[in-house]
Amino acid sequence: MKTDRLVAEDFIAKYPFRAAQVLEGLNDDEVAELMRELRSEHTLTLLNVMNVEKASRCFALLPTELASELMEASDIFLAESLCRQFDETYLTRLLSNLSPDLTAAINRKLEQAENTVGVLMVPVIVVNKEMTVKDAFEIIRRNKESLESYLYVVDTSGTFEGAVRLEELLYADRNITLAELMITTIPKFFPDTPIKNILDHPAWYEYRFIPIVDRSEKLLGTLPYRTTREITIKKSGPRTKDLLDTSVALGELYRIGLTGFLQSVGK
Repeated sequence: MKTDRLVAEDFIAKYPFRAAQVLEGLNDDEVAELMRELRSEHTLTLLNVMNVEKASRCFALLPTELASELMEASDIFLAESLCRQFDETYLTRLLSNLSPDLTAAINRKLEQAENTVGVLMVPVIVVNKEMTVKDAFEIIRRNKESLESYLYVVDTSGTFEGAVRLEELLYADRNITLAELMITTIPKFFPDTPIKNILDHPAWYEYRFIPIVDRSEKLLGTLPYRTTREITIKKSGPRTKDLLDTSVALGELYRIGLTGFLQSVGK
């Protein structure tokens, strides 16, 4: 068992995104069991690069002592990202086992000011720029429910590096890396940006989802255009609703068509 663990840890250290990709295909219990065997630094590496929803579900299956140890050893950005996914009961229990300083820091992060972008952001699917287009299709297939218009590129510490448009993947050679398709000039919002400041942002003319980063460029989530649309409807009345419904419907037609294509790939 020790030899198996060392082999696994060596693979994680050398190929963290590839390791995370493998874990995406396992059930949550199996991933949690592996995390119980690994040393903390390797588990934290995986948690940093896994899909945050999957990571949080697996984390919640860990023994309380190990979960607390990992939280204490993680950076505040990972801690915040995971905690945003936990239900209130589990989060309360977890925080009660952490140091007062860390608990206070996490709570400050979680208590986004009312009417700010941070309140509305949702989780994202992350990839590494060294992955191939073929790898990206595998990730998309495992995350169909969370499918957006982009895959978001981060490094091993979770720092945002760019995004890849899904339509670019459709026509790309399966063996090229995502670095060759990556957009690095995509607009970004900060979580403390007032919602009113982004409702009419020009970025919405081109993007359906805008990445949310903190001041150190850590990727926190994404803001869907649909969410801002709902707020605009409330503020502007029926005529705006009709116009926006048309706009979003066109976007949904594109998304449905793209989803169908992706589901057929590899059959």
